[in-house]
Amino acid sequence: MNKEIAFLGEEDFLSAMQGENKTWRDTYVEAGTLTVRGGLKLRYYHAKHPHPEGCIVFLHGFCEFWGKYHEYIWYLWQAGFTVYFLEQRGHGYSEGKLPQNDIVYIDSYHTYVEDVHEFLDRVVVPQTKDLPRFLIAHSMGGAVSSLFLEKYEGYFAGAILSSPMLRLKLGNMTPLQIRGAKLVTWLFHLQKKKAPGQPHFDPTPIFERSSALSRARYDYMFRQRIEDPHYQTYGASLGWGMAGENADRELLRNAGKIRIPVTLMRAGQDALVLPEGFDAFCRRAPQTRVIVYEDSKHEIFNALDETRIRYFRDVLDTLEGYLKNGKDEK
Repeated sequence: MNKEIAFLGEEDFLSAMQGENKTWRDTYVEAGTLTVRGGLKLRYYHAKHPHPEGCIVFLHGFCEFWGKYHEYIWYLWQAGFTVYFLEQRGHGYSEGKLPQNDIVYIDSYHTYVEDVHEFLDRVVVPQTKDLPRFLIAHSMGGAVSSLFLEKYEGYFAGAILSSPMLRLKLGNMTPLQIRGAKLVTWLFHLQKKKAPGQPHFDPTPIFERSSALSRARYDYMFRQRIEDPHYQTYGASLGWGMAGENADRELLRNAGKIRIPVTLMRAGQDALVLPEGFDAFCRRAPQTRVIVYEDSKHEIFNALDETRIRYFRDVLDTLEGYLKNGKDEK
């Protein structure tokens, strides 16, 4: 694996995104559309490598989209991987949004899981043939990935879950209050209503309250939100919150069903997911290891330079280890 990659700092990030990275996207990245059950159209992106050593499927987090990951996918491609990035339903240019398109709704995380299953069966697997495949996911995508790996075998040789939503932080609500809120939501059919405390999209950036520590990267992402209404998903519906809490309980209960090595990357200053979820997952999934980045907020790939570069090196080292283990097994 070629890892002679010039990781970007704070000062050269924007010029690289507008220059070399844009040239790479224009040359090697193709957009596609997958129609899933119900007739919904999902957008995906393929960073096609001319001589790939492996294939990566990337699943983003809550309210995210392709443009937030231009830097990340570029590094994976430079390391020798062909990369598929799926904008999950209700996000980016994928369909499935509510009339208030800045509020995200899902009936069940298994809907996300089956979207991924269709994406693999109909797009990724036919195009990658005998390449080893790996899964990388962030936050909400980590919860979807865990559920997928617990249900389906044979698609991936290893996974990296970055700040995965293994236990969603729900304020100071007790388990009894959570059950009561779910019951009221179900009884009065409030699933598509905005959850209390969740914001509508506001074009005023508030970097200090974000999950990033790199101002350049936050500004690059937020500018895309302002310019493109497809990228203005911003808050959770009651249904999304209910589905997320259900998913967390199920994925922790069934984590022992995962049969591939999993690397969990945990942010020490995470305000969105609870560390207890990592501990519970590791107790049940024996092939799991955890790497902690104490100085990072939720988005480790948008941390300050030292932590961020360490993170990307850890990602590439982990992938290299997965590749080597696969070759040794053969």
